[in-house]
Amino acid sequence: AKYYTPSGRCIQSVNYQEGGGLQESDGKYKASKISEKDKHVYYTTLGRPIKDGGGIEVDYQVKVPKASALEVTLLRSNVFSDYAAQWSRTHELSNGKFEIDDETYRHFQTFVNDKQKKGDLKLEALYNKPLLDLKNALSKSGYKGSEKELQQLQSTIVREIQKDFEKYKTDIQEDIAQSILARYLPESMLLERSIQTDNQVGEARKLISNPQQFDTLLARDSKKDDQLNNGAVATTLSTTASSSSSMSSSMSSPPENSAKLNIQW
Repeated sequence: AKYYTPSGRCIQSVNYQEGGGLQESDGKYKASKISEKDKHVYYTTLGRPIKDGGGIEVDYQVKVPKASALEVTLLRSNVFSDYAAQWSRTHELSNGKFEIDDETYRHFQTFVNDKQKKGDLKLEALYNKPLLDLKNALSKSGYKGSEKELQQLQSTIVREIQKDFEKYKTDIQEDIAQSILARYLPESMLLERSIQTDNQVGEARKLISNPQQFDTLLARDSKKDDQLNNGAVATTLSTTASSSSSMSSSMSSPPENSAKLNIQW
Protein backbone atom coordinates (compact mmCIF):
# COMPACT_ATOMS: atom_id res chain seq x y z
CA ALA A 1 0.00 0.00 0.00
CA LYS A 2 1.10 3.55 -0.70
CA TYR A 3 -0.16 6.79 0.72
CA TYR A 4 -1.23 9.76 -1.40
CA THR A 5 -2.44 13.28 -0.70
CA PRO A 6 -5.61 14.51 -2.49
CA SER A 7 -3.40 16.19 -5.11
CA GLY A 8 -1.95 12.83 -6.12
CA ARG A 9 1.40 13.32 -4.41
CA CYS A 10 2.77 10.10 -2.93
CA ILE A 11 4.18 10.75 0.53
CA GLN A 12 5.76 7.31 0.84
CA SER A 13 9.47 7.78 1.54
CA VAL A 14 10.41 4.10 1.31
CA ASN A 15 10.11 1.61 -1.53
CA TYR A 16 9.20 -1.94 -0.51
CA GLN A 17 10.09 -4.88 -2.73
CA GLU A 18 8.61 -8.29 -2.10
CA GLY A 19 11.22 -10.94 -1.52
CA GLY A 20 11.46 -14.37 -3.04
CA GLY A 21 13.96 -17.20 -3.38
CA LEU A 22 15.11 -20.50 -1.97
CA GLN A 23 16.55 -19.12 1.25
CA GLU A 24 14.43 -18.15 4.25
CA SER A 25 16.05 -14.72 4.32
CA ASP A 26 14.93 -14.14 0.72
CA GLY A 27 11.28 -14.15 1.76
CA LYS A 28 11.55 -10.86 3.62
CA TYR A 29 10.48 -7.55 2.16
CA LYS A 30 13.35 -5.32 1.08
CA ALA A 31 13.15 -1.62 1.89
CA SER A 32 15.06 1.22 0.24
CA LYS A 33 14.83 5.00 0.45
CA ILE A 34 13.49 6.78 -2.61
CA SER A 35 16.39 8.49 -4.36
CA GLU A 36 16.36 12.21 -5.08
CA LYS A 37 16.34 11.67 -8.85
CA ASP A 38 13.11 9.65 -8.62
CA LYS A 39 11.19 12.38 -6.80
CA HIS A 40 8.66 14.58 -8.62
CA VAL A 41 7.90 18.23 -7.99
CA TYR A 42 4.34 19.33 -7.17
CA TYR A 43 3.01 22.80 -6.41
CA THR A 44 0.56 23.92 -3.76
CA THR A 45 -2.39 26.17 -4.53
CA LEU A 46 -0.20 29.15 -3.69
CA GLY A 47 2.61 27.91 -5.88
CA ARG A 48 5.09 26.55 -3.37
CA PRO A 49 7.16 23.65 -4.76
CA ILE A 50 6.96 20.39 -2.82
CA LYS A 51 8.34 16.97 -3.69
CA ASP A 52 6.89 13.52 -3.33
CA GLY A 53 8.73 10.50 -1.97
CA GLY A 54 9.85 12.18 1.23
CA GLY A 55 6.92 12.06 3.60
CA ILE A 56 5.34 15.30 4.77
CA GLU A 57 7.78 18.01 5.78
CA VAL A 58 6.86 21.00 7.89
CA ASP A 59 7.05 24.51 6.44
CA TYR A 60 8.58 25.96 9.58
CA GLN A 61 11.02 23.90 11.64
CA VAL A 62 11.60 24.41 15.35
CA LYS A 63 14.63 22.93 17.03
CA VAL A 64 13.63 20.11 19.35
CA PRO A 65 14.87 20.64 22.94
CA LYS A 66 17.51 18.12 23.96
CA ALA A 67 17.03 16.35 27.26
CA SER A 68 20.12 15.97 29.42
CA ALA A 69 21.42 12.65 30.69
CA LEU A 70 20.49 13.77 34.20
CA GLU A 71 16.89 14.57 33.29
CA VAL A 72 16.43 11.28 31.41
CA THR A 73 17.82 9.29 34.36
CA LEU A 74 15.61 11.10 36.88
CA LEU A 75 12.52 10.55 34.75
CA ARG A 76 13.22 6.85 34.24
CA SER A 77 13.89 6.37 37.97
CA ASN A 78 10.65 8.09 39.04
CA VAL A 79 12.68 10.45 41.22
CA PHE A 80 10.41 13.38 40.41
CA SER A 81 7.35 11.46 41.61
CA ASP A 82 9.17 10.35 44.77
CA TYR A 83 10.15 13.91 45.57
CA ALA A 84 6.63 15.18 44.89
CA ALA A 85 5.27 12.64 47.39
CA GLN A 86 7.76 13.81 50.01
CA TRP A 87 7.08 17.48 49.28
CA SER A 88 3.32 17.07 49.66
CA ARG A 89 3.73 15.66 53.19
CA THR A 90 5.20 18.92 54.50
CA HIS A 91 3.79 21.54 52.13
CA GLU A 92 0.44 22.80 50.94
CA LEU A 93 -0.31 23.97 47.44
CA SER A 94 -1.27 27.63 47.65
CA ASN A 95 -3.42 29.48 45.16
CA GLY A 96 -1.80 31.36 42.32
CA LYS A 97 1.03 30.56 39.97
CA PHE A 98 3.12 27.69 41.27
CA GLU A 99 6.86 27.75 40.58
CA ILE A 100 9.90 25.95 41.97
CA ASP A 101 12.06 28.48 43.84
CA ASP A 102 15.80 28.17 44.47
CA GLU A 103 15.33 26.81 47.98
CA THR A 104 13.09 24.00 46.77
CA TYR A 105 15.50 23.27 43.93
CA ARG A 106 18.43 22.95 46.35
CA HIS A 107 16.33 20.65 48.50
CA PHE A 108 15.60 18.51 45.44
CA GLN A 109 19.33 18.25 44.65
CA THR A 110 19.98 17.08 48.20
CA PHE A 111 17.18 14.55 47.80
CA VAL A 112 18.79 13.18 44.62
CA ASN A 113 22.29 13.08 46.11
CA ASP A 114 21.02 11.17 49.15
CA LYS A 115 19.46 8.57 46.87
CA GLN A 116 22.75 8.30 44.98
CA LYS A 117 24.73 7.73 48.19
CA LYS A 118 22.27 5.08 49.44
CA GLY A 119 22.48 3.21 46.15
CA ASP A 120 18.80 3.79 45.36
CA LEU A 121 19.76 5.81 42.29
CA LYS A 122 22.63 5.68 39.83
CA LEU A 123 23.12 8.95 38.00
CA GLU A 124 25.44 7.19 35.56
CA ALA A 125 22.75 4.59 34.71
CA LEU A 126 22.73 5.53 31.01
CA TYR A 127 26.38 4.55 30.77
CA ASN A 128 26.34 1.46 32.99
CA LYS A 129 26.09 -1.05 30.14
CA PRO A 130 28.99 0.29 28.04
CA LEU A 131 31.08 0.65 31.22
CA LEU A 132 30.26 -2.94 32.21
CA ASP A 133 31.06 -4.19 28.70
CA LEU A 134 34.39 -2.39 28.84
CA LYS A 135 35.13 -3.84 32.28
CA ASN A 136 34.38 -7.39 31.10
CA ALA A 137 36.47 -6.92 27.95
CA LEU A 138 39.44 -5.66 29.98
CA SER A 139 39.06 -8.52 32.45
CA LYS A 140 39.02 -11.13 29.66
CA SER A 141 42.14 -9.58 28.22
CA GLY A 142 43.85 -9.76 31.59
CA TYR A 143 44.16 -5.99 32.02
CA LYS A 144 43.24 -5.95 35.70
CA GLY A 145 45.31 -2.84 36.30
CA SER A 146 42.78 -0.82 34.28
CA GLU A 147 39.95 -1.46 36.75
CA LYS A 148 41.09 1.43 38.94
CA GLU A 149 41.08 3.83 36.00
CA LEU A 150 37.63 2.55 35.06
CA GLN A 151 36.32 3.34 38.54
CA GLN A 152 37.81 6.82 38.27
CA LEU A 153 36.07 7.25 34.92
CA GLN A 154 32.75 6.27 36.49
CA SER A 155 33.23 8.84 39.28
CA THR A 156 34.12 11.49 36.70
CA ILE A 157 30.94 10.74 34.74
CA VAL A 158 28.85 11.23 37.91
CA ARG A 159 30.50 14.59 38.57
CA GLU A 160 29.89 15.69 34.98
CA ILE A 161 26.23 14.66 35.16
CA GLN A 162 25.76 16.58 38.42
CA LYS A 163 26.74 19.75 36.54
CA ASP A 164 23.51 19.36 34.58
CA PHE A 165 21.63 20.53 37.68
CA GLU A 166 22.77 24.04 36.80
CA LYS A 167 23.01 23.74 33.02
CA TYR A 168 19.46 22.38 32.65
CA LYS A 169 17.98 24.04 35.71
CA THR A 170 14.89 25.45 33.96
CA ASP A 171 13.90 22.09 32.45
CA ILE A 172 14.39 20.19 35.70
CA GLN A 173 12.46 22.81 37.68
CA GLU A 174 9.53 22.37 35.30
CA ASP A 175 9.67 18.58 35.73
CA ILE A 176 9.55 19.01 39.51
CA ALA A 177 6.63 21.42 39.28
CA GLN A 178 4.66 19.15 36.95
CA SER A 179 5.18 16.18 39.27
CA ILE A 180 3.99 18.12 42.30
CA LEU A 181 1.00 19.63 40.52
CA ALA A 182 0.04 16.19 39.20
CA ARG A 183 -0.93 15.28 42.76
CA TYR A 184 -3.46 18.13 42.92
CA LEU A 185 -4.64 19.02 39.42
CA PRO A 186 -6.44 17.11 36.64
CA GLU A 187 -4.53 16.17 33.51
CA SER A 188 -6.31 18.81 31.42
CA MET A 189 -4.88 21.60 33.59
CA LEU A 190 -1.41 20.05 33.50
CA LEU A 191 -1.55 19.99 29.71
CA GLU A 192 -2.67 23.61 29.66
CA ARG A 193 0.31 24.54 31.82
CA SER A 194 2.78 22.58 29.69
CA ILE A 195 1.58 24.40 26.58
CA GLN A 196 2.66 27.69 28.15
CA THR A 197 6.28 26.51 28.31
CA ASP A 198 6.35 24.37 25.16
CA ASN A 199 9.02 25.62 22.78
CA GLN A 200 7.20 24.61 19.60
CA VAL A 201 3.93 26.19 20.72
CA GLY A 202 5.79 29.39 21.58
CA GLU A 203 7.40 29.56 18.15
CA ALA A 204 4.03 28.90 16.48
CA ARG A 205 2.52 31.82 18.39
CA LYS A 206 5.33 34.11 17.26
CA LEU A 207 4.83 33.02 13.65
CA ILE A 208 1.05 33.56 13.67
CA SER A 209 1.41 36.95 15.35
CA ASN A 210 3.81 38.09 12.61
CA PRO A 211 1.64 38.39 9.45
CA GLN A 212 4.57 39.43 7.26
CA GLN A 213 6.66 36.39 8.21
CA PHE A 214 3.61 34.11 7.94
CA ASP A 215 2.75 35.41 4.45
CA THR A 216 6.38 35.14 3.35
CA LEU A 217 6.54 31.53 4.50
CA LEU A 218 3.49 30.59 2.42
CA ALA A 219 4.17 33.05 -0.38
CA ARG A 220 3.68 32.18 -4.04
CA ASP A 221 6.74 31.69 -6.21
CA SER A 222 6.55 34.80 -8.38
CA LYS A 223 8.03 32.94 -11.37
CA LYS A 224 5.05 30.58 -11.46
CA ASP A 225 2.28 33.18 -10.97
CA ASP A 226 1.38 33.40 -14.65
CA GLN A 227 1.62 29.64 -15.15
CA LEU A 228 -0.72 28.77 -12.30
CA ASN A 229 -3.47 31.34 -12.32
CA ASN A 230 -2.62 33.84 -15.09
CA GLY A 231 -1.97 36.53 -12.56
CA ALA A 232 -1.50 37.24 -8.92
CA VAL A 233 -3.90 35.88 -6.36
CA ALA A 234 -4.72 38.15 -3.48
CA THR A 235 -5.23 36.46 -0.18
CA THR A 236 -6.32 37.87 3.09
CA LEU A 237 -6.11 36.34 6.51
CA SER A 238 -9.12 37.18 8.60
CA THR A 239 -9.02 36.77 12.35
CA THR A 240 -12.07 36.65 14.54
CA ALA A 241 -11.82 36.78 18.32
CA SER A 242 -14.87 35.73 20.33
CA SER A 243 -15.69 36.04 24.02
CA SER A 244 -14.79 32.37 24.45
CA SER A 245 -11.22 33.14 23.37
CA SER A 246 -11.60 31.20 20.11
CA MET A 247 -9.83 32.21 16.95
CA SER A 248 -10.50 31.05 13.41
CA SER A 249 -8.32 31.80 10.44
CA SER A 250 -9.43 31.27 6.86
CA MET A 251 -8.59 32.36 3.34
CA SER A 252 -11.21 34.83 2.10
CA SER A 253 -13.04 34.20 -1.17
CA PRO A 254 -11.01 31.16 -2.20
CA PRO A 255 -11.55 29.34 -5.48
CA GLU A 256 -13.50 26.10 -5.27
CA ASN A 257 -10.42 23.93 -5.58
CA SER A 258 -8.37 25.79 -2.96
CA ALA A 259 -7.69 24.61 0.57
CA LYS A 260 -9.56 26.14 3.48
CA LEU A 261 -7.74 26.69 6.75
CA ASN A 262 -9.52 26.77 10.08
CA ILE A 263 -7.60 27.17 13.31
CA GLN A 264 -9.54 26.72 16.56
CA TRP A 265 -7.98 27.81 19.86
